[in-house]
Formats: sequence, C-alpha cells, structure tokens
Amino acid sequence: MKYPCGLIQDLLPLYHDEVCSRESRQVVRRHLEECRECRDFYKKMQQAENVVPAADDRAESRKAEAFHIVKRKLRSRQVLLVFFTALLILAGIYAAIGTMKKSVNVIMPEDNISVTMTDEGLAAKLRGSRANYVKIKRVDTSFNGQEKTYLFFCMSASKWDDMITKDDMFSVYTLCPQDKGAQDIDCVYYYTGDYTDIETMGESRLVQVIENSLLLWSR
Repeated sequence: MKYPCGLIQDLLPLYHDEVCSRESRQVVRRHLEECRECRDFYKKMQQAENVVPAADDRAESRKAEAFHIVKRKLRSRQVLLVFFTALLILAGIYAAIGTMKKSVNVIMPEDNISVTMTDEGLAAKLRGSRANYVKIKRVDTSFNGQEKTYLFFCMSASKWDDMITKDDMFSVYTLCPQDKGAQDIDCVYYYTGDYTDIETMGESRLVQVIENSLLLWSR
C-alpha cells in the first residue's frame, strides 16, 4: 500500500525520535527507500536539527538575557522606591497637618475681629480664620462710682485653620445671648492676657486690664 507523502512527512519527527510504533517505522522506512522527495525532506530536517548556534552567539544570547533580568530587577526596585517615597511624603504631610492642628495660639486682633449687637445677642465676627476656643468673662463692677458690666473675650485658632481659611471668609460666635443679659453689657473688650480672678479684681487692677485690652463695642 502506497501512503501519501504528506502523511509520511508528518510521521518523520516521530520516526526520527523513535517514538512511533514498529509498524509505522516499517511503513516510513519503506516509503523513504522508494520516494526521493521524502528522503530529501528527511535529510533537510536532520540537517536543521543538527545546526548548533556558534559559541559567540550563545554567549551574546546569555548576556542579553542576563541584561534583561537585571533591567527587570532594577525597574522593580525603582517602582518600589517610588512607592515607598510617596508613602513617606504622605506620612510627612499628615504628620505636619496633625502638628499644625494641635498648635493652637491666641488670635491677635489686626482689624480681623469685630463685635455687633444682633437680635440674638452680642456676636463676635472673625475674618480669615476659625476659632477653636473662645474664652469669655463677664465682669460686673463699680467703676468710678458707676455700676458697669464689661465683657472680656479672646479667641484661639490652630495654625492649620489660619492657613486654610481665606481672608474673605468669616466666622461668627455668640458672646452673650439676649436671654442672658446682652442688653446689660456696657463694653466689650478683646483681652489676650491672664483671665485669672478677672471677675473679682479691684478697680486699679481692672483699669490695667482695660488699658491692655482692645475696645470692640460699647453701648
């Protein structure tokens, strides 16, 4: 039985590696003895398999492969370095913001604080920042033989609020509501000094406090 050349050529790799059955080997061997075309095909296949790259080519190939491996490792290290650098920068930013939020200082009056009487009571208006804490002391005293009621206050803000609040933004804080006697207040002072025992100070000491205060409103 004559087998087609295409079928024999498909079997040649198995025949060459001696992994086909004995019957198939016999068929391929007989066909090669009779078919010049398939014999030439088989010789070319053997020659192609026996071609070995030159030593220089193999060396260059190994160098190129090693270079690509090193390049991939360096790229991976660069990616990790950028990632960890970004993490460190973010951690530094968060730490700086946390420090700024904890750093609270008394707000100094620089044409940024005003006091007005509203329907709700006496209110302080702060421009360009936001107060974290408002200290308020009401002092009822006899001053120069007259009964007087003074209101002293000061505000504190964090460096973070000072930085992020725009100059055209305002915050409003109630100093004394109407139902707490806002109409009885004679003067409102902004005082950044010591508030200890300010409600019970004598006239001379209270005069010193007033002299070191900024009058923001009077009835």
